[in-house]
Amino acid sequence: MIPTHRSPSAGTAPFTRNDLAPHALGTARRWSAGALVAVSWISGAIFAAYIIVFFGGAIAGGAGERWNQALPGLYEVDAPLATLAIGAHFLAGGILLLLGPIQLIGPVRRAAPALHRWLGRLYVISAGAAGLGGLGFILGRGTIGGPLMDVGFGLYGALMVLCAALAYSHARARRFEQHRAWAIRLFALTIGSWLYRMEYGLWFLLFGSLGRAADFSGWFDAVMVFFFYIPNLLVAEVAIRMGAAPRGMPANLAITALFLVSAVLIAVMTATFTARAWAPRILDALA
Repeated sequence: MIPTHRSPSAGTAPFTRNDLAPHALGTARRWSAGALVAVSWISGAIFAAYIIVFFGGAIAGGAGERWNQALPGLYEVDAPLATLAIGAHFLAGGILLLLGPIQLIGPVRRAAPALHRWLGRLYVISAGAAGLGGLGFILGRGTIGGPLMDVGFGLYGALMVLCAALAYSHARARRFEQHRAWAIRLFALTIGSWLYRMEYGLWFLLFGSLGRAADFSGWFDAVMVFFFYIPNLLVAEVAIRMGAAPRGMPANLAITALFLVSAVLIAVMTATFTARAWAPRILDALA
């Protein structure tokens, strides 16, 4: 039986059943956020392995044209600078997917601050390389989807470089709250290229080629040039503000549901893509 009051001599405020709901919701919110980070990390690690093994293996084996199996026009012998830029984008992207969640884990930051700082430097450098590499490819060759995709992907690369620079500058100035906020935004962006592929795959499984075109000129293609990172930033803003002020029951329920639904969707898409694309290509590259 839960006590409805305590003795005044205990020096504590009364404890009622009504106190349990906010506490339980707060716990659920934290666990749902942790589940989202964990699922994202696992999925990102699998995708990073695919990037490194498939794309890196193709170059190491002198078969760079195999890149075009993933997306047409990525590898062109007569455009070495653009190919180098997109290669840097891929390699740095793999590093970002592996390191990002580690940097967001509070106990790791507190137990090993030096490790957090050094991994943070590598993370910022990789984010800059990924963003600039993508921008270099766009400027050198343009995207397969034309001007709209150039703008959407170009804005994505520029935002990544901006967030990396601000996360680093605030850390150097020891403005840790601002640093944390920009680091969360950067993480939300760095998972964008991974989500882009999974969202396309999920759409194909559900709706086939509706709104899509071979040259990425369909209405769904137009939506996706911004959708793969703008919703991520919105979720990041929720996460940043979640710890900045106390939340009532409706907000806690909404946040918890958002994180849980996101975690489940990511898990389902990861299983599908691993079975249908990433694992077969990894095995083929290792064969």
